[in-house]
Amino acid sequence: KHLTPSTAAMWPLGTSAAEEVSANAALISIDVPADYKWVLLALVGVFFANQYLVVGVMQARKKYGIKYPNLYAPPGHKNEEAFNCAQRAHQNTVESMPLFLVKLVLVGLFYPLFAASCGGLWSVGRILYGYGYKTKGPDGRLIGSLISHLGDLPLQIAVFKLCYVAFTTW
Repeated sequence: KHLTPSTAAMWPLGTSAAEEVSANAALISIDVPADYKWVLLALVGVFFANQYLVVGVMQARKKYGIKYPNLYAPPGHKNEEAFNCAQRAHQNTVESMPLFLVKLVLVGLFYPLFAASCGGLWSVGRILYGYGYKTKGPDGRLIGSLISHLGDLPLQIAVFKLCYVAFTTW
């Protein structure tokens, strides 16, 4: 097949490359271990940890009079730090959640009980992080941060191990 200017613009590698990828694509089946149910339970824990932080921000909005669409308290607001601490606790969790969830689900396919335990630690840690940040300011984050990292850092190491195993044995 020949590339025309219009097809080359649509697909940078040309239509033949797209057809080659499609023709050589393989289906992959994944065996989900029976203990994966614990990973699903850990995902429920992540939901509840996030909801705890959402409610904390909603309560702080009402208590301190911070109206939407302000993500943070306006500079100079009399309760700027108090509100921003509650908001940052939630925002920080939301920022780290996507990668954490990918690691939890992926590692859970190979080590479900380990991954679920890490997920539980992370969720408890995020709740303690939010509570400490909201009630004691930035200095109150430490315990929750340490506990949540006891959940996410081992998962990251497990991802490195899975990569090593994949490249050396698959």
